[in-house]
Amino acid sequence: MISFRYHLITLAAVFVALGVGILLGGTAGHPWLSEGAQEVLAKMEAKYDRALKSNHDLRQQVNRLLREVEKSHEEVVHMMAMRYGNELAGKKVYVWQETDQEAKEITRLMHAIGINVVAYPGDGTWEDGLLLVVAGQPPPWLQKRAGTGKWLLVEQVPDSLAKQWALLEQVQETMTERRVARETS
Repeated sequence: MISFRYHLITLAAVFVALGVGILLGGTAGHPWLSEGAQEVLAKMEAKYDRALKSNHDLRQQVNRLLREVEKSHEEVVHMMAMRYGNELAGKKVYVWQETDQEAKEITRLMHAIGINVVAYPGDGTWEDGLLLVVAGQPPPWLQKRAGTGKWLLVEQVPDSLAKQWALLEQVQETMTERRVARETS
């Protein structure tokens, strides 16, 4: 039969051996572990530096492309002004917009062409020009005043140059119809 003291000594020896093993393993393996960690850290820093440089290069490229897009946009607006300027310059366009719609792009485009843009409050007439209604659907008051003058519904503010060009084409056609109707009456 094994005595209790033997069990206690065996258990103490196991814990002492475990402690010595941890102590020797931690000190003996430390330089190797440290060198590996330094190598991994150096690689990570190099990747980080490359990523920063790549990010900087991409930012410069995006800024250059944005400048080119803005220049192209200005050239297209200039072409629109050349195309429609003779017929639409000096004409009056009234703009009515719903509260959630923004007509700033339309107003800026019309000003670039030379069109006089007037904010329409919703009452009065627009016989001396064209009314652009920037809304999802025609407002109820417009149906009552349909005989007051020509109007165009713009359901969405044109977000591309092609859509802006199409809007100007519609404005020109409507203004021409208005002028022809006036001349024949």
